[in-house]
Amino acid sequence: MVEIEEASDAMDDNRDRTYLQTPEQWTHFLSAFIHEIRTPLASFRMLADLLAEAPQGHVGHQERRYTENMREVAQDLQALVGEVAELTQLLAGKVAVRPAEIPMEQLVDQVEETARPGAWEKGVSITDFLAFDLPKSFRTDPALLRQALVLLLGVAVSHAKSEVFFRLEITGGDLQVVISSDGPPFVEAALPSLFDPFQRDVRTIRSRGGRSLALPLAKELARTLGGTLDAENRGGRPTVALSIPASEA
Repeated sequence: MVEIEEASDAMDDNRDRTYLQTPEQWTHFLSAFIHEIRTPLASFRMLADLLAEAPQGHVGHQERRYTENMREVAQDLQALVGEVAELTQLLAGKVAVRPAEIPMEQLVDQVEETARPGAWEKGVSITDFLAFDLPKSFRTDPALLRQALVLLLGVAVSHAKSEVFFRLEITGGDLQVVISSDGPPFVEAALPSLFDPFQRDVRTIRSRGGRSLALPLAKELARTLGGTLDAENRGGRPTVALSIPASEA
């Protein structure tokens, strides 16, 4: 009887334990999950590509349409897994900041070039405004800043009806980037949780379906660079404002 009671107490103790209690445990869990899911996901994407590229007549019209949908779903899943991986690294503080001078015009060209295919597909125009006193270069981590802007511009394009505005200026030594579109405004009640991952009541949905981590990831990139990222509706337009301080030499 004593042995049974001791075993029962041990089982109760095990039930009370929770594995994912610390940020380090969550980071380890997510890293392992991402590692395990990437291989089967890549295989799924490869099989979908092979079916989609099969010679005419080997796959019927309906089957080919299903295959294209499979490719799009696989692409979205791969992007989401990549976002989770990057967000995990940022939250764990494992991303090193490497400051360097980045030419402003080059930065804008690179960011817009990345967003342009999606904009063309939707018939959305991207208009940039560079302040007349904008310096030729700015010192920060070029890769992290570029990644944050690509994410934000991509979200704006995906929700825009026909146009996106992209403005850069320097205020008090900080780089200020404002991106807005003519898409539907943010839900005011959801603004406080707009940058929280996987919120159900905010507009962070991919164009083909599935929830995106673009805004939470951009928020963490801004924090990593020592800056801030905010969202609001300006004149009825959904607007995000990124502020990044210059890195010391």
